[in-house]
Amino acid sequence: MKSAKLSAVLGMLVVLAVVLMFPRYSYNDPDTFWHLELGRYMVDHRTVLHHAIHTFYGDKLPYVPHEYAFQIVLALLYSAFGWPGAYLLTAVCLLLLILGMDRLTSVSRMEIGLHERHPALLPLVLLAACWIYYNYFATRPQMVSAWMIVWFVVFLRGFQMKPRTFQTIGMIVLSLAVANFHAGVWLVIAAFTGMAILETLWEKRWTKRHAAAFGAVLLAGLANPGGPKSILYILTVTKGDFNMLINEWQPIPFAKPVHFPILLLLLFFAAILPFTLHRKPFRYLFMLGILYLGVSSFKQNLFMWLFIPYFAATLPEEIAYLRNLRARFDNRTLLLCLAIGLSVNIAINFCAFPPRVNETQYPVKEMDYLLQQTATGHRPKVMAPYGASGYVMFRGGNVLCDGRQDPFVTDESKGALGWNAFQRSMYGYGEYLPEIVRDDKPEYVITRAGVSGKLYRDWVREFGEPVFTGPYGSVFAIVRP
Repeated sequence: MKSAKLSAVLGMLVVLAVVLMFPRYSYNDPDTFWHLELGRYMVDHRTVLHHAIHTFYGDKLPYVPHEYAFQIVLALLYSAFGWPGAYLLTAVCLLLLILGMDRLTSVSRMEIGLHERHPALLPLVLLAACWIYYNYFATRPQMVSAWMIVWFVVFLRGFQMKPRTFQTIGMIVLSLAVANFHAGVWLVIAAFTGMAILETLWEKRWTKRHAAAFGAVLLAGLANPGGPKSILYILTVTKGDFNMLINEWQPIPFAKPVHFPILLLLLFFAAILPFTLHRKPFRYLFMLGILYLGVSSFKQNLFMWLFIPYFAATLPEEIAYLRNLRARFDNRTLLLCLAIGLSVNIAINFCAFPPRVNETQYPVKEMDYLLQQTATGHRPKVMAPYGASGYVMFRGGNVLCDGRQDPFVTDESKGALGWNAFQRSMYGYGEYLPEIVRDDKPEYVITRAGVSGKLYRDWVREFGEPVFTGPYGSVFAIVRP
């Protein structure tokens, strides 16, 4: 295929791939709602939250503000444009991610003296970006930190090839940004920096410039309202293995058909390693880190998808048919094609198919009814399942526990059965629900549809008939003596 024709094909592929990343899959995540509510609270009160809000416990439970910048940005966009506005952040993050992953392939090739771009790599970047979009680009901080970490590695590897001021500034700014938008993953920044330090010492290239740059990158992580607690947030969410109650933290069941793409990625990653390490210390250390993250849990598997283009970037040189393939497709062309595709994508989201909250996944109608029964200005005390509590909070209720773990695994939140609020929220919707309700004394209880007949009859016997039943489930009004 001639270069001009191949370039046109690549351009159409970029536009089509981005247009077909349907927005409706990116905003129905339970965490989005409490992120929005925290952001609105911080904007309205001009503060950074250090305590949980809108809970059964008032404002006394401590909270580590490890994602506050994301929450504020999201709340401002939602306030201005509604749900389509929230999607604007997704679109910008997708643009920066694809550009970063494409640039990562170029950096990887330049490290070993190859031609900067290869047309066979762009489809791989788009394929990985599609998977990331549909599986990880729910409206949560990870869609921001994903592109930030990719670009950090781009600047880091560029700095290692030839230290320059703009690369140093880029690394420092991104370290600071990750620490404030999604501090829980800042340790990845620290780990990558540590790998670069070891590489520099191994190759005996250490200079004062390296010391200053790497030191500033590491210190930038501390410049956040939560300080060390924010960047060590992983130690909080893994306390007592409470995080293992959430699906995305659990080990990946590779044998399940739904995870077949992840299995293929792992096999592909293992197969290409002999052709991609090139006896480079950083590549070897990087490989170990990505392999560890890639198999540890679904949540961490994201990093293998982010960096597979880096490792695959030199693979075309091992395939005779691809070795000399070239196309006139530079960064400006890629940016133009992405802009066209995302413009159409955003227009569809704003005009043709505006986003709606899934009424069977969240208690939309149930909260409509409940709020009709509630006096203006009063936040009803509502007990709802863990995955729905963020939405209840977003709509105006006070909840037992939302998607943040750290306030709700504390001893201060312990109640019925000796369980903390997180445990009661996760375990409570069974035979123990009446006992938990008697102890926590909510005004309303929202339950999901589809429970067993015996369990439902037990709840009716304890709470009375539901006052409302909607697409999500039932609303019980708790009558107090």
